Amino acid sequence: METSQLFGTEKISKILLKMAPPVMLAQLIQALYNIIDSLFVGRYSDSGLTALSIIYPIQLFMIALAVGTGVGINTVMASKLGIGRKKAAVEYAGTGTLLAVVMWFLFALMGFAIMPFYARMSTDSPEVIADIIVYGRIVCVFSFGLFLESIWTKVLQAEGNMKTPMVAQIAGAVTNIILDPLLIFGMFGLPEMGIAGAAVATVAGQTVAALVVMKKGRRKSPALKKYPHHVRKIFRLGIPNMLMQSAYTFYILGLNLILATFSDQAVTALGLYYKWQTFFFIPLGAMQTCIVPIISFNYAARNIDRCKKTLTTAIGFSIALMAVGTLCFVSIPAQMLRVFTSDALVIEIGRVGFRFVGISFLPMVTSLIFPVFFQAVGSSLKSSLLTVIRTVVLFVPLGFVFSRFGLNWFWMTFPVTEVLTTSVGFRYYRQFLKHPYTTNAKTPMAEHAVIKPSRPGVIITIAREHGSSGKQIGKLVAQKLNIPFYYKEMTALAAQESGLDREFISDINKNAPEYLHDLYLSTKVVQHAIVAQHKVIEKIAENGSCVIVGRAADYVLKHHPDVVRVFVYAKEDYRIGRVMEVYGDSRAEAEKNIRRSDEARSAYYRSISGNEWGDRKNYDLLVDASVGLDETAELILQYISAKGYEEF
Repeated sequence: METSQLFGTEKISKILLKMAPPVMLAQLIQALYNIIDSLFVGRYSDSGLTALSIIYPIQLFMIALAVGTGVGINTVMASKLGIGRKKAAVEYAGTGTLLAVVMWFLFALMGFAIMPFYARMSTDSPEVIADIIVYGRIVCVFSFGLFLESIWTKVLQAEGNMKTPMVAQIAGAVTNIILDPLLIFGMFGLPEMGIAGAAVATVAGQTVAALVVMKKGRRKSPALKKYPHHVRKIFRLGIPNMLMQSAYTFYILGLNLILATFSDQAVTALGLYYKWQTFFFIPLGAMQTCIVPIISFNYAARNIDRCKKTLTTAIGFSIALMAVGTLCFVSIPAQMLRVFTSDALVIEIGRVGFRFVGISFLPMVTSLIFPVFFQAVGSSLKSSLLTVIRTVVLFVPLGFVFSRFGLNWFWMTFPVTEVLTTSVGFRYYRQFLKHPYTTNAKTPMAEHAVIKPSRPGVIITIAREHGSSGKQIGKLVAQKLNIPFYYKEMTALAAQESGLDREFISDINKNAPEYLHDLYLSTKVVQHAIVAQHKVIEKIAENGSCVIVGRAADYVLKHHPDVVRVFVYAKEDYRIGRVMEVYGDSRAEAEKNIRRSDEARSAYYRSISGNEWGDRKNYDLLVDASVGLDETAELILQYISAKGYEEF
């Protein structure tokens, strides 16, 4: 089923129920990683269980680095594959292996060095400190499996291979589950390793997962000279994900430090909540993952009612399923805690804490889904702000304030944080509903949005600086040659090709955030629009002579034998004057809009081609438009004639 049919017309609940089970299975496997160690370590020693709770933020930070780097590679690969640049995609995939090794080495050194300090910062118990150092150093120093598996998995996923990463996760989880009791308790003649055994089982599982994906996920490394450019691109796309994931690391670390002022058992109780949370959050996590492509597509298609329906359906499903978690946390907290520990103080602290946390599950649904919604509609700033508000602005400061009234009051942090975050998210959502793009009707298709057949000959592509009048010059050239001119018509044709809204396609550069162009351009729905534009440009070229303005047409048609690639530029004062004249901007507004527009066009061209926009080696002719529109058009015509297109 095509994307437009699946996401655009299929019943929302049916789509979610179809997409969610595989995602839930993957998250269930990941949850096993988080819980198996605690299950067996809790049977072995109480100090080990506390150590696992304290080391948990370090593991999350390590995962944030590894997965964030993988996301950067996955994103750039998907964008290159979407426009047919398979060789470039493979180069980025090859960059990932060495990058993973370097990141592992640096993290291993850092983890080994700081672990004693981190342990003493988190607790005064000699037993817990010893366990933290042992477990932490093993999982940091031998984390190469985690880094490599994260990279190779994202490479395979970018290429559409979801089966191998799933097999790898299952193999890793099974390895961890089998080895945990064998190594912790010394079964079948193996040495009794205690918490060190749990650490070895964890890294062994990661290594097995890496070996499973290595054969299909590893790619040949590119030339060393390409590494700086590729690494910068990967991190530009991956760092936002790393930062958002790291926010969870630091808020859990902050809460651990607050609880450590009461007792190690309080830290353990919080850690056990996070172990159970991984199970109860599986449905919510699946909804977060599944709604992104549906909302993204329908937002770009300007089907806002369907966006709202997707959001409300996901919230409804999640609340119904999270209510089960609330019921368990409120009614049987002691029984849940006893699965991991028999420590009476941990159970008593956790019994109170679990009930408060359980109440927070329902508002937590919206506090976690709203950021995903805004990510899906391209409002990355609001999405990031909601995450930062929840994890940095609210959790730790509120935890500190409530802890001043006693340990039991500390747990109020959870429901209050979720309610406040939801309130901010709802406010942002109301602003979204009032936005002109949301409230206005879908842009109608141009009546004459058709490809016009033309006589064979020359195809002129025009790239231009903002304010250089390149569009008007291109139109003059088309008129003088009596051949079709494509500008707005091209976006209308791409809208027909993709099922997306014409205004959305037209404003791709305009809508890109000022400092996150690459991340916005790499989103699935924008890539869908870009692929549609490429198809349309190629179809236009197949129908004879024409002038095409913008949309990196010079690169799209780079192999066409009859393309003349023109870049129109002008002096800054000339461009400022033209923008003030044409758009009515003040001088300050003109300067700002010129800078922003040129940066957006440059980012778009770089994303599409890997080349620098405006670099003279990418064009046949560069002309200064400040000599005048007619004069510039005439220069282009003279060049075309000189190239041997006499019939023009």
